[in-house]
Amino acid sequence: MSHTQFSPGYRNYVLAILTLGYLLNFVDRQVMTILLEPIKAEFGATDTQMGFLTGFAFALFYATLGVPVAKLADSWSRTNVLSISMSVWSLVTALCGMAVNFWQLALLRIGVGVGEAGGTPPSQSLVADYFPPEKRSFALGVLSTAPNIGVLVGLFGGAIIADMYGWRMVFFVFGIPGIFLALLLKFTVREPVKDSGPLMPEGFMQGIKNILAVPAFPYIALAVGFTAISGYGFGVWSPSFLIRVHEISLIEAGLYLGLIGAFGGGLGTVLGGYICDRMAAKDVVWQLRLPMLGILISLPLQIAFLLWPEGSVFTLFGKTIPVAILFMAVSSVFAGFWIGPTYAAVQNIVPSHSRTQAAALLLLSFNLLGMGLGPTLVGLISDAISGYGVSSIRYALLLSLSTTLVGAFLYWKGGSHYVSQMNVSQMKKPQA
Repeated sequence: MSHTQFSPGYRNYVLAILTLGYLLNFVDRQVMTILLEPIKAEFGATDTQMGFLTGFAFALFYATLGVPVAKLADSWSRTNVLSISMSVWSLVTALCGMAVNFWQLALLRIGVGVGEAGGTPPSQSLVADYFPPEKRSFALGVLSTAPNIGVLVGLFGGAIIADMYGWRMVFFVFGIPGIFLALLLKFTVREPVKDSGPLMPEGFMQGIKNILAVPAFPYIALAVGFTAISGYGFGVWSPSFLIRVHEISLIEAGLYLGLIGAFGGGLGTVLGGYICDRMAAKDVVWQLRLPMLGILISLPLQIAFLLWPEGSVFTLFGKTIPVAILFMAVSSVFAGFWIGPTYAAVQNIVPSHSRTQAAALLLLSFNLLGMGLGPTLVGLISDAISGYGVSSIRYALLLSLSTTLVGAFLYWKGGSHYVSQMNVSQMKKPQA
């Protein structure tokens, strides 16, 4: 097995490098969120345009190119694809700071999406080959804390830099370090031998068909996609909601949401993987039931975050903070439960030679539905109900939450298919 090729210390080093790369990946993607208001003001854009900029413009190329790039990674070298991709997205992120109008920035964000298409799937596949199945959910959970830390770095760090030096400097500061990390990854992370593979390489479309034919996979992919519509909508527009409705500053919004994402979301991501590894060891149905449970617990907390009166505040360390923030903080823990278990579930039900491509198909749904529709949908609704004034963003976000119920239902439906497949896989294993 590939995970026996390397020492525990080296496996952990690789996990750290991949997690840092994923962190930069997410920072370069997330930083637009905290910069929406100053960019909108400079370019005179609408909420719909800003939703397009943070959503569809990036997601279309990021999601669709991820699948063929993943096939290349499976058939060539995941470490090479990852290092090249990291160099591209980092360079183009830095160039975003030189945009002089809305459409130039939109084209550059498309370029970032093209580069980042080769980021996450190879990373997940490498982790799956470096770590044994009994440690895989936790390892993938650790990898998946990168977006949570990235939220803090992107939102709070981006807000401070933008406040001091303007929004353009943010792209320079966050883009350049990735070029150096790409070189470190290229020369220090080894490509593991895959656990198994087909006797004859399968074609690109045949590989996709084979993955989609796995009974549980379509349910998992769609569950992730529908959950992400609301998730990305919230992630992109929550700073604007707090700034407009609760009248806090750019730096305060970045600090509060950054801390929530890093510690609340990070705790939920790691805790979800940890709990899942133990519960699924007793009953594999928990691999998909736990994500469903996390969604259902977080939903009423998110509703409370949006509807809590804006005049309700508390004081902490001399700072006046909206009470609504507390609901968002608790919600973020449970909302992170799906990440590690879901990624591990996909890696568990596909053969090793298809893992990168399967991860890319999962992210295709996650990003095309979530990132592509979520922010744009919220922006469209907000503009359509602009008669509500600053509260239009509140009601737009509230309406977007309905998609999480669809996601929870699909997780529940996919559970039985996952159990059946895992039982078949166990029967096929050679007995000692």
